[in-house]
Amino acid sequence: MTPSNIPSPISLSYIAALRGVAPRQPGAGFTYAVVNCTKPWLLMCLAASNPEGRFYGLVTDSTACAQAVAEAQQCHVENVVFLCAAAEDALNGKISLPSLNYLYADETVRSISSNERSALFDLAKKFLLPGGLFHYSYRAYENAHGALRFLVREFAPEMTADQSKVFLRELKTLGASYFADNAAALLCLDDAATKDMPDMFFSDYDEGAASSGSFDTLIALRPHGFMYVGDSHMAANYMDLSVSPEAQKIITSCRENYLYEPIKDFALNRVVRSDIWCRGPVSQTDSLPALFGSFAYGIIAPRENVPIEIKAPGKTIDLSAPVFTKLVDLMTLMPINIGDFLSHPVGKEFLPSDVVGAVQILVACGIAQPMRGLYQSDANNVAQPRFAGLLNQRLGRAPVSAGEIWMASPTLGNVMSIPAREALVMQALDRAGLANSVSVLLPELQRLAKNPGEASRIMDAANPTSDTAHHMIEDTVSRSIVQWYAYGLLEAA
Repeated sequence: MTPSNIPSPISLSYIAALRGVAPRQPGAGFTYAVVNCTKPWLLMCLAASNPEGRFYGLVTDSTACAQAVAEAQQCHVENVVFLCAAAEDALNGKISLPSLNYLYADETVRSISSNERSALFDLAKKFLLPGGLFHYSYRAYENAHGALRFLVREFAPEMTADQSKVFLRELKTLGASYFADNAAALLCLDDAATKDMPDMFFSDYDEGAASSGSFDTLIALRPHGFMYVGDSHMAANYMDLSVSPEAQKIITSCRENYLYEPIKDFALNRVVRSDIWCRGPVSQTDSLPALFGSFAYGIIAPRENVPIEIKAPGKTIDLSAPVFTKLVDLMTLMPINIGDFLSHPVGKEFLPSDVVGAVQILVACGIAQPMRGLYQSDANNVAQPRFAGLLNQRLGRAPVSAGEIWMASPTLGNVMSIPAREALVMQALDRAGLANSVSVLLPELQRLAKNPGEASRIMDAANPTSDTAHHMIEDTVSRSIVQWYAYGLLEAA
């Protein structure tokens, strides 16, 4: 339910905590900048979801920047600033940026030149504070064969005949996902292995350019005091969830190899990377309370949709143990922190270390998410729900079509995308209250019914009636209203 374009400060801090980097304290102010900001609306939602932060969007298109400034003013999002600028402009003083806690750049859609990349890395070095996090998304290889080509070009020329045979076997083990997508390459590898002639396979990869963006990025950032702390795609930080046990053994044995990251790229069959780097110097800790105690954790999916087991390469993760089921029961109601669970009657029987471990597994498997904290509201008239926050209130006046609506969630600390069906019901509640919501929803459904393709994605009836609207409100409210309040999307007037 959340777009993945701009990572939240909460998710970045959580991944860094996996490497021992203690997160900032809840409520502490921070600064966050996005270079080449192509989706200003998402940045506005992120800013509205984190009121203690100050956000800066560097937009290279002057028209898009002017529009973003105007929309931020209309939505009263006062903690976001849009600047018509590139990384070089911040370095040469054409624009003013403060010291940063978070920096994000994405060049997966539009590749940048080597000069632009150098400027980006210099910007990270100059403006990020010690302990600050730099999230960099980029294409590490031109195509799906890039990582294999790079490894063959780096390793094969210097190997003895016996080493080449071992290397060929290791490539087959590491590249299970790659070879599943490239049957011809697998046939060639098997043929070379059967004939005991590894060079038959290697020769297919010894021509043309061979480079690794992940290796080049490491070479560029490490001398400037940056430490790699993980991948923004949570599961990629856990090899036991991503590759077979046999591949894990090879990867573990290569941990000190200077090509460790390209080896992982091949094993994960990835062309695009989403790196998180930490600006040094930074002190690390192994204290679980310091690392994970300040986060809230929640599950956005309905309880009935949470699986009792997760399939991973070569293993099954059983989530039926009491510590998992009781955590899930609470997390699907509302976000909780580890202290909340341990003090709750259902959590008192568990050791803190067991709870931390179970939470990490739920997050690693993509079931739970680290969050900012529970939303607090002083209002109490639940018969008249209102959109919470000025940005969400503006969304409440906008026409809804099929698809998803982006909203700010101060609980999640990130953008939440709400299905159109839910957004329509929320609008009706906001405009007329629960008692009169049918009279507001019905005209909207009739408007959508004029486009059958769009309407079929939202409702079952081709010709909506009052009963259609009533059932839609009753069904949606019974399933979702607790979550809307918990995540700060609605508040009682």
